[in-house]
This record gives sequence, structure tokens and C-alpha cells, in this order.
Amino acid sequence: MTAMSGGADPVRVDAARSTRLATPADLPDVVGTLVEAFDEDPVWSWAFPDPEARAAQHAVIFRMTVAHAIANDAVWLTAGFGAVVTAFGPGINEMSDADAERFPSILGDLLGDHADAVNGLFERFEHARPVDTPHLYVSMLGTRNRARGHGIGMALLAHLVEEADAQGIGTYLESSNGANDHRYESAGFRVHASIPVAPGRPAVNTMWRDPAGSGV
Repeated sequence: MTAMSGGADPVRVDAARSTRLATPADLPDVVGTLVEAFDEDPVWSWAFPDPEARAAQHAVIFRMTVAHAIANDAVWLTAGFGAVVTAFGPGINEMSDADAERFPSILGDLLGDHADAVNGLFERFEHARPVDTPHLYVSMLGTRNRARGHGIGMALLAHLVEEADAQGIGTYLESSNGANDHRYESAGFRVHASIPVAPGRPAVNTMWRDPAGSGV
């Protein structure tokens, strides 16, 4: 390992150097990172309220998105799966057509009567995503507990933003934890819309970043 100078965080620098596309063999570890990262997320913990069952339930849902994303070269990760992101290019949905069709039934099996409310939220997410403007959709961005505090999640997002800039397209995401909104704003995102979750729950801000040099 090369010694770092100028106060650079070696964990963040190593993560930046190790960033790569995920392969099918990475599927279990990518899902594992997301399960850990979203365990106490305000939206995902509301959607799956049983803390004893949540990890297994999240794994079922996340696996559907991650498997489809890997097949479309849409998952990036850092060393040791410290941070992972699923980011879909223009025209690529978050799930395969087959998984999207069976998704409500899977939610019903996992959540019972709560499934309709959760499926309704996901439908609102889907309908809020821009249709007519090509963009990179950052679907999920998560960091392992042991890797937090080094900025590697934001560094991974910066890598994707550079990819979007190179293509001349915008970047779109849903901020399921309002505490992170300021981080996205510091990366050039602005609030695009607000999506209601449930009575008494904070709304979710969707966020948009224009490509660099767009003049917008």
C-alpha cells in the first residue's frame, strides 16, 4: 500500500482506486451490503417493520433489483463491498419484467396486510421518475457500517456522476433518509419532487442533478 500524504483518507483513496463493476459472483455480497445499510433507513424500516424478519425480507427484495442491475452492468462497488450502488441508464427499469410482474405477490407473502401500502409507495416512486429526460437513475446506494465515516459512498456517487456527465445526461435519485439530502445537494443535486410515504411519516425527496456544462 502506498503511503498517503496531505491528510488524505486512505480508506477513501483505496475505495476510489478499487471501484469496479459488479459481476454475477458478487451478487450475495452486494445484497449483504444493502441489507446492512438500509436496516434502519426511515423508509425501508417502515416498509418492513418487523426488526427480526427485516434483514431476510430486504434480501429477497434487494436481490431482485441487484440481479437485474448486474445483468445490465449497473452495479458499482468498492473494495470489500464497503459501498455499493445500483444505477440504471436510460431505458433500463429497476427490475426485470418477470420480477416486476410478481413483485406485488412477493410483497403480499412477506408483509400480509401491509403489502398494499408498501406497493403503493413503490408505485409512487416509479411514477415520479422522469420519463422524457434521459438520465442515470441511482436506485440504491449503501455503505457497510464498518466503512462509514470515510465518504466512500459519496465518492462512489461522484464516480457515477462523472459517467453521467460524460454521456451528457442528468442523474436522479430518491433520498429515503432526509438526513442525507444536504450531502446530495453538496454534490450538485436539487430537490425535484416530494413523495408522500404514509400518514405521520416524512415525505421522500426525489433529487435531480443536471449534467456538468449543460448550462441549466
